[in-house]
Amino acid sequence: MDEKKLSQYIDDLNAGKKPKEHSSGLRKEDMDDQALFETVRKVRQLREVEYPDDLFCQRLINSLEAKEKPVRSQRKKYTLIRAASAAAILFLVAAYYLLPNKTSNMVYAMENAMKAVRAYHGILEVSETNELGETVTQSKREVWADKSGNYYIRQLEGVSEESVTANNGKQKWQLRPEEKTVYLLPAFPDDYRFTFEIGNEIEDAAKAQTVEVIGQEAIHGREATKLQITPDGGSPYFLWVDNETDLPLQKVSAMQNAIQIKAEYTSFELINEIPQNLLAYQVPDGYKEEDADMEQTVASLEEARELVGFMPELPGEIAEGYALNRIAVETDHEAVKLYYSAEDSMNSILLIQSRAAGELAASSVAILGSVNQNKAEIINSEPDRSIRWQEDGMEYCVLGTAALENLTVFAKGLSGGDVVIPVNTENTEQPQIKVEVDLSAEENEQKSVDAGHSPWKLDPAFVAQVFASLQLSPQGITGDYPIAYEDIEIIENNGIDAIAEIRDEKSIAKYVYLKRLVRQDDTGIWTVVGYDTDKK
Repeated sequence: MDEKKLSQYIDDLNAGKKPKEHSSGLRKEDMDDQALFETVRKVRQLREVEYPDDLFCQRLINSLEAKEKPVRSQRKKYTLIRAASAAAILFLVAAYYLLPNKTSNMVYAMENAMKAVRAYHGILEVSETNELGETVTQSKREVWADKSGNYYIRQLEGVSEESVTANNGKQKWQLRPEEKTVYLLPAFPDDYRFTFEIGNEIEDAAKAQTVEVIGQEAIHGREATKLQITPDGGSPYFLWVDNETDLPLQKVSAMQNAIQIKAEYTSFELINEIPQNLLAYQVPDGYKEEDADMEQTVASLEEARELVGFMPELPGEIAEGYALNRIAVETDHEAVKLYYSAEDSMNSILLIQSRAAGELAASSVAILGSVNQNKAEIINSEPDRSIRWQEDGMEYCVLGTAALENLTVFAKGLSGGDVVIPVNTENTEQPQIKVEVDLSAEENEQKSVDAGHSPWKLDPAFVAQVFASLQLSPQGITGDYPIAYEDIEIIENNGIDAIAEIRDEKSIAKYVYLKRLVRQDDTGIWTVVGYDTDKK
């Protein structure tokens, strides 16, 4: 196909002329061009017709009536007017079909510009703005990327400062200076790359439901065209396209969960290639290498959302002195991890968010409380403490070496509701049948457990299982227990008193009451003090 011939063909269509190819037959050697001409015509027909409104038609008729000279027949006069009106409408419809589409041209220009890009380098900043208009910078990073999919990202500011994520097509790694560790990750498939990768933004615009030109604005000294893009089934967002390079350099998301994300290249340049020394994998002196495919550090909540499919939440309130220092994704469990630390303390706090998989199955050794009126599993033992609950289809966990009071602040900040931890007082519920206890024997059992023997005594469910099974086999147990561990659920536990429900019809005890008699902390053994024979 001769490029000039095709260009003239398109110009004739845009000018409303009939291309000569429509009137003259195609020679045999030009038959291959016919399919391309037909494609061009079909593309021009994709535009939706927008007819002139009724007022326009009336104005046109009035104008023609004012200029119309008297004729012999009133019928002939109106026939002429109607014919002229129809011709005018037809002309406008045809013009609408054939005039160039500025929005389509913008996407087309971006796609063509990206095809010519070999590599680029820039400074990318990501910030978030809440519904009050308060803006916080999440990250600032140096980006090197090429058309082969290789990249080198260095974190300049924000969480995991001075960390590096790179992929040379054969190896992917993350260098974390704070840990003096290099983590190896799969190079392909590479689920996570980085926020606001230019090629991906152009692809999203091309697939969008609508793309609308809003106007012209200057961003970081560059003149840019502002677009409003509505993805299929999604919320509209804004994209700024540099007029010089025809590449998108700024994006502002829709407000989601009271947060709006802005990604922008504050500096940008096209280059021939990424410096080879950046893509050469090597372990720096003093660093260790670790193969860790399961957890991956990201620079923002938006990047975490791209990996797990949901937008993680930040707590509205955190314990005094703590600050977010790292965001990571556990890829095998699709969980987001927010790491917090205090400058004057070694006690870190980790917030984990994931989609809930079934009902919350609390640990049998946990205190049972509530978070925002949702059942909560509370572990208050050394060295790690935790609060875990489910809410609105999500599962949350706050854990760390800090005091339980600090974890409670984070849990309340995430849920927006009260955290209720049962008070360690005497249980008001009394069993139907009390069990006599030899306190001296229990004290000896405690010493045995302290020495590393019979650790099952620290688990109230296990103690209840042994008690209920011995009721069925008082001469002793050989082989499997008559009552399965899975058929026992701790329904109440305040850290000192607990009640276990036995969900087995053959069990004599339906509820077993337990108590920490010797030591009232997480190292204390549990003792059966009574039971119920029916479900009261």
